[in-house]
Amino acid sequence: MKHLHMLMAVVVIALFLYQSYLVLGANRRAPRVIKITNHIVYALLLLSGGWMLLQLLQANAPVQWVIAKMVLFVAAISASIKAFNNHATTTQSKSGILIAAIAYVGIIILAYVKPDNLF
Repeated sequence: MKHLHMLMAVVVIALFLYQSYLVLGANRRAPRVIKITNHIVYALLLLSGGWMLLQLLQANAPVQWVIAKMVLFVAAISASIKAFNNHATTTQSKSGILIAAIAYVGIIILAYVKPDNLF
């Protein structure tokens, strides 16, 4: 399950970078198939992450960093929704992309560091 989760994380970041390129570089929006793919990948990422979280809880491992990752993931999704909206202004798109990028970087850092005493 870990490999599926990591693969989906890479695909999410790749789709985010592609959509960001379209919005910032070509001033276009992503095709419908990319938006549908994004939803499917988000669902697989959440399901695989939830499965691994259950395994961590059964092993009584510290999961504070997982909660922080979930909060950052929600922030990244909400910022991406605003950034890639068809009716968003250029400023809204740029700020949404920046916020989502910062959240994704935070998620990657937490995934590698896995701090035991985060809170």
